[in-house]
Amino acid sequence: MKATFPFVWLALFTLCTLAEVRFVSKTGSSAPPYTSWATASDSIQKCINVCNDGDTVVVANGVYKESLVINAAITLLGSSMDSCVIDGTGLGGDGLIEFFNHGTLMGFSIIGKGISDGIVNTSIANLEHNMNISQVKIINSNRGIFIGSSSGIIDGVIITNVGSGVETFCIYDTCKPKITNCLILTKKNNGGGDYGIYLDYGGGQPVITNNIIVALGFGYGGIDNGPLKKKIITNNLVAGFNGNINAGGVKDTAFIVNNICSDYKIGFTPYASIEGVSNKTVLLNNIVVNNDIGVEVFATPFKSDYNLYWNNQVNATNGLVFGANDVFADPMFVKDTVARSFNYDYHLQKYSPAIDAGDPTILDKDGSRSDIGMYGGPLGESYTYQDLAPKPPRNLTASVNNGNISLKWLKNTEADFSYYKVYRDVSEDFIYDSTRIIAKITDTTYTEPIPQQGKIVYYKVTAWDSTTHQSPASEEILVNVTNVETPQLMANDYKLFQNYPNPFNPSTMISYRIKERGYVKLVVHDIKGELVKVLVNQEQEAGYYEQTFSAEGITQPDLGLGNIASGVYLFSLTVIGESGIPVFTAMKKSILVK
Repeated sequence: MKATFPFVWLALFTLCTLAEVRFVSKTGSSAPPYTSWATASDSIQKCINVCNDGDTVVVANGVYKESLVINAAITLLGSSMDSCVIDGTGLGGDGLIEFFNHGTLMGFSIIGKGISDGIVNTSIANLEHNMNISQVKIINSNRGIFIGSSSGIIDGVIITNVGSGVETFCIYDTCKPKITNCLILTKKNNGGGDYGIYLDYGGGQPVITNNIIVALGFGYGGIDNGPLKKKIITNNLVAGFNGNINAGGVKDTAFIVNNICSDYKIGFTPYASIEGVSNKTVLLNNIVVNNDIGVEVFATPFKSDYNLYWNNQVNATNGLVFGANDVFADPMFVKDTVARSFNYDYHLQKYSPAIDAGDPTILDKDGSRSDIGMYGGPLGESYTYQDLAPKPPRNLTASVNNGNISLKWLKNTEADFSYYKVYRDVSEDFIYDSTRIIAKITDTTYTEPIPQQGKIVYYKVTAWDSTTHQSPASEEILVNVTNVETPQLMANDYKLFQNYPNPFNPSTMISYRIKERGYVKLVVHDIKGELVKVLVNQEQEAGYYEQTFSAEGITQPDLGLGNIASGVYLFSLTVIGESGIPVFTAMKKSILVK
């Protein structure tokens, strides 16, 4: 039995060599004082009840359905974060594990008492003492962790399907809690969420670093706070919240360095991804992408510098002044998808404009000048930059005028982009090899005389970078020229394109074009006809659109996250015109391969 607890025995000898070690197991004889595996308690609370300050309780694998009240200063060690479970499902009261003294908790999976709008239940609470929590998984709770007056450490904790992840409070400037290396995913049953991390302080100096904090539904604040002495927020991914990082509320300084703040675009009542910026803020080396508003200044003037802004509706408001070293370009992530899809990779590609573009006084782990983004700086990572092909050209359209066919498409944004190649053929789904090249250009438009009167002509475009990597082809476009005077143009009509990639794992891009304003519904069904996910269900203007579908995070009742199985899936597009009559329907098959 002892051989199954290697980390436990290390902790025992380092933390409590002079204190008593007590045991909990479903197979013990439950004979107090529980000081051997043979006499182990069958209940965690029974064992806690006989503990003194400094004792350690070691819990064997199993499911323990009980609430815990811990008055002594003890260390509570589970055998494994995956197989040692404290289950609060169906239990009464607000708290599940309540500490009333200094404590350490490690090696458990904790199932909370559920998410309810009426009761603010908490999985782990310690309101007045230092609390160290590591290697713990928490699910199904209004609030994952609530600690106060603490200089403890929360490290390597997974918190999912919760209203709020971690909430702390303190009225003393001497409180210095650290929250590091955690995964926090907020999502209420009603689709909304509260806070990833909320620092409810009248003082305190928290350090928050190397965390992934994502709102799966609507989230009020990623890292938010009341008044603080100082805060250090570095190397985090914070995404999907109404205010991903609050930089305000400090007496001294807020260090907001080497973070990625992304994915808050809602189209109504826009909020800033980084808010509360003032002359007490150090704002360096952050990537701010895909938001309604990038940065909001609380008190002007404020000068940004060494940050990257991309694809925000508005980069900044309230008089923020951009510095000479700010970057406004595609960061060239390895895989640029929204954080809640869990199919992203925010490492930088080779030739990214964020490489070695950070504040020169900050160094990466390898000693070079800091990269901008969550993997830069001394707390980031050293890794090899991948040299990937460009993205396929998007939104290829055609027009016919005065005997000419004109093509146009959206410009590629990669820093190492070099040129396009245009291909033409008279056969559908043609292979775009060297025999079909008709142009090599750097522009995003191409015009030629109608090449085949009375024929159907097909076009594709690929993008090339400076190291001769070729992108996959754009969507194929068709022009049916029946005669020179009145050509029949099929290119700009309604269309559902084949998803790319196909087969896919775990995500794919679905593109479509609508000819006129209408109500659009894009849904995914499995091969049995069961609904998997609604991707679009709203009015849209005429134009070209893209939606990412991920096989992850679909259905798993106890986590709210899950993965669908390999197989055939159906993507269907329906467009209802302004008259209320369907004007277009289409379906494509795709294959998920794991």
